[in-house]
Amino acid sequence: MRTVVRKRVDPIVPCSWLEQGSKIIQTCGAMIPFHPNVVCPGCGRKQIRPTAPAPKPGALIVDDNAMIVDEDLDEVVAIHVVDHKHLASAFAQHLRHIEWMGQGALHGKGQEGRLSGIVVTHRTFGFTPPSPLRRRWGCGRSTFDAKYPEAARLAYDFTVEAEQVIKRWAPGPYAHTIEAVNKVIPQAWRIENTPWTSGIINNTAALPYHRDSGNIKGSWSAMLGARHGIEGGLLHLLDYDVYLSIPHGSISVFDGQSVLHGVTPLHRTHHDAWRYTVVCYSKKGLRECCPDPAGEAKRAQLKATEMEQRRAEKRRANK
Repeated sequence: MRTVVRKRVDPIVPCSWLEQGSKIIQTCGAMIPFHPNVVCPGCGRKQIRPTAPAPKPGALIVDDNAMIVDEDLDEVVAIHVVDHKHLASAFAQHLRHIEWMGQGALHGKGQEGRLSGIVVTHRTFGFTPPSPLRRRWGCGRSTFDAKYPEAARLAYDFTVEAEQVIKRWAPGPYAHTIEAVNKVIPQAWRIENTPWTSGIINNTAALPYHRDSGNIKGSWSAMLGARHGIEGGLLHLLDYDVYLSIPHGSISVFDGQSVLHGVTPLHRTHHDAWRYTVVCYSKKGLRECCPDPAGEAKRAQLKATEMEQRRAEKRRANK
């Protein structure tokens, strides 16, 4: 395992905005701090999340087994290992035949994200928290797990492998992750007794710069990469200005809540091209779950009844 020492810097990104009614990203050329929805001081345009650029000549690209260490803190901030090709290949075979869900806009609501002609799609696996907007009142298994049990089994195998990676190479962050999750998430809502509760599978997505939201504070995430016929698609950890190559069979672990990251542009080199990334994380919405899944079903039913009564009362009041 190679050690790469990097100094953390304030993330600076190019001005990026969308012309109203257009899907084409515009820029005034200014390099500014990362602040989506804030106007650029140079042109006054409201900012979107910019896409990570392709690495320039001389950029640091990690394509082997390596740990990224913060120069000032002398702490591991990311791990990249590349020896899980068998798992990636087995998973990819299943993902070639599943039904995908549109991820929607990457840069604005109501738009379909497209990257070099590739439609961005995803599926979620593992446990799901209550979602009042969808009238889902209890915690439960994702529909992916029920519809594609063999693929879900491989997703679970990945979480076990990823736990071994972080436990071996980043024991400090692993201990912090376990501690943070143990405080709030019952064991019944964790995948294979790992720190992770849930995950998302992205299909050929050059996601713009972002920090993960919705996860347990202090917990790290892990990502499996699988690809064929695609160039680009490196993961840029902007705070450390280092690119992880994410080859087929790689597992990367880092604190996605703290480190700004995005994916570089994708380019097809084959007519049957794909790049899957499988990310597991600890979802804070599952804090509401009952320790006993049977009790969770009862709680959800009570909540559904309560909300239906409120709606009925509101309808009567509006008559």
